[in-house]
Amino acid sequence: MNKNLGALFAALLVSVPALAGSTKYLTAQDAAVAQARKWQQTGVAKPIMSDDGKILFPYGQYLPTITCAPLRACDIELEAGEIVTGKPLAGDAVRWKVTHAESGRGDKKVTHVVIKPTDAHLDTNLIITTDRRTYHLRMLSTANETDYLNRVGFYYPEDIADEWDTSAKVAEKEAKEKERLVVSDLPASSIDKLDFEYSFEADKSAIKPVRAFNDGTRVFIQMPEEMRSAEAPILLLYDNAGNPSVVNYRVKDLYYIVDKLFDKAVLIAGADKSQTKVVISRGSDKKKGWFW
Repeated sequence: MNKNLGALFAALLVSVPALAGSTKYLTAQDAAVAQARKWQQTGVAKPIMSDDGKILFPYGQYLPTITCAPLRACDIELEAGEIVTGKPLAGDAVRWKVTHAESGRGDKKVTHVVIKPTDAHLDTNLIITTDRRTYHLRMLSTANETDYLNRVGFYYPEDIADEWDTSAKVAEKEAKEKERLVVSDLPASSIDKLDFEYSFEADKSAIKPVRAFNDGTRVFIQMPEEMRSAEAPILLLYDNAGNPSVVNYRVKDLYYIVDKLFDKAVLIAGADKSQTKVVISRGSDKKKGWFW
């Protein structure tokens, strides 16, 4: 183990709680998302190490401890785009030097709060206020130059969880819009005027429709949810001679919509030995109604 790597692990033992689990992640973002999920379930998140060796503390979980050393600069990186609203306040402003630097541009600009102790065995605190939040940190100085943390930053479990909630709301909105578009194609006439007298004769492994009905001009065939993850069958109509023929139809969500009435049709999925069929016939002894 080289000197720098050994120093990093020694510093971790001194200044942060155990890093998050032993699970390996491809990127620090993956690790942060995993910890945010854990935070949602248990209310606890742990520090993680980024791809380039930077230690990321979960904001708002506890008081992070930054270990530094004389003649060494320790870099505290804030969130990209975050703006410091006042000079950081150190409990010991005489023996700790606090300066700032910036990297990047525009909304990718990162503010760096750089701290340097003038002596070893110091213990104080630091408060950083920004346009997004307030950071409270503990600062320690060590006589061993190999024990200091040169770079630290933060990840934000609550913000990540909010992003998931937003994504879920967007997905829900899209689903409702999709449902609205499907419903707009369904007949506007009252249910008692719809004809549900269709029967199905299906192969054993075929995806069987939930129901079929017509409004006097169009036929609607509703498929089950399992069709979302399976091959969508093609629809053919039988002519007067009993031969299957191509027909124009469209699929909206789980509905096949045919703009003409028919007495007999077939849904075909697969090919050769794996081919399955469902024959749809108009007229049966089943009772009319939306639910069979």
